Amino acid sequence: MDEPFEIDPILSKYIREEPLTVAEEAVLHEWIADGEDRASMIERFRNDPTWTRNQLLHLEEIGHLHIWKKLEGRLQSEGVWVDRETTEETPVTPMLNSTRSRWWLYGLVGCVLVAVASVVYLLRVHQAPAAVAVAPPIPGDVQPGSNKATLTLTDGHVVTLDSAADGVITHQGIAQVDKRNGTLTYRAVASEKPAAPSFNVLATPRAGQFALFLPDGTHIWLNNASSIRYPVSFTGDSRDVELTGEAYFEVARDVAHPFRVHIRNSPAGAEGGTIEVLGTSFNAMAYADEDAERATLVEGTVRYGYGGSSTLLKPAEEAVLPKNGALKTLHHVNVEEITAWKNGYFHFDHASLETTMRQLARWYDVSVVYQGKIDPQEFMGKIQRTMPLSSVLKGLEGEHVHFLVAGKQVTVTP
Repeated sequence: MDEPFEIDPILSKYIREEPLTVAEEAVLHEWIADGEDRASMIERFRNDPTWTRNQLLHLEEIGHLHIWKKLEGRLQSEGVWVDRETTEETPVTPMLNSTRSRWWLYGLVGCVLVAVASVVYLLRVHQAPAAVAVAPPIPGDVQPGSNKATLTLTDGHVVTLDSAADGVITHQGIAQVDKRNGTLTYRAVASEKPAAPSFNVLATPRAGQFALFLPDGTHIWLNNASSIRYPVSFTGDSRDVELTGEAYFEVARDVAHPFRVHIRNSPAGAEGGTIEVLGTSFNAMAYADEDAERATLVEGTVRYGYGGSSTLLKPAEEAVLPKNGALKTLHHVNVEEITAWKNGYFHFDHASLETTMRQLARWYDVSVVYQGKIDPQEFMGKIQRTMPLSSVLKGLEGEHVHFLVAGKQVTVTP
């Protein structure tokens, strides 16, 4: 087996700052020590997307087909480029048209990482051209969101979780509420049932996210600009919560007590749909500024209902409730794209400019204005949500779309 393809999974994990096993760390250190330029090369891939892009374009021109085809397959599997006919009306950006009709995503370093070791190996063998200068950062850089939320208790008291120390936050009814590493956990500390249900509300601001373990063991990830209202202990025949915005659910199975998510303040109106499950994983997205309310099933089975209509979803299916429209079901949706936010990524799969900018606006807490006539755009690829806004916008910028950041406002121009 070629050396690059033995090390690349470990390199990918390292550059993406994912934890390595002891054995993987040993292999990585040995590989770095075996080449004098490897440590600096890895850091450049992490921090210099323009250089990465230019080295990949150079590799395509080298013509060593055996290694290039292996690298090409890795890149395509990560969505690094899209082959397309030049007659299409809607360009896919950010991309650059080469003489072989390759369209490269510009600046999305996270998409290239699977092929890092192959590139390092080839550049070492084939005297790469001098690195190009990196474009200056966009003025007024904005940092990404983080674990930020407020917890409204039964008596109305509000706790700011991002400034609260880890540990026991409070007691609510029969539950103890703990906070640790961006996650809130409810644990029953008494067996008696409360006389009446009491509720808490977990809410994230723009540029915030938080996770939650409910008393039944259900795990919820709450995206930015979202809130969830829930009982501090489940005592009735069903487990009911209310959601605004977006959340990912891993519901603890309990056949006798179905779990229901009631959507509030969605594109469909003040009262959105209801998602009923027994034990499953799914994503619910219902931001009021989006074009539709959506429930996407990852595994298990859920029933989505609105008014007198309902649909039973299977994995990789999505219920869509448009504004002033009828409920419909989409099949074979890209679940990875829809749930990428939970894993720390933006994942764009033919995403429109407007859809893309709404995601960025919520995560970086910025406003977006459009100037001039901008051709329809589509975006492909994955970007880490930990990157500053300037790095993300450099990756998205193309021949027909540009961005200017001034304070907390992003202006989009042709």
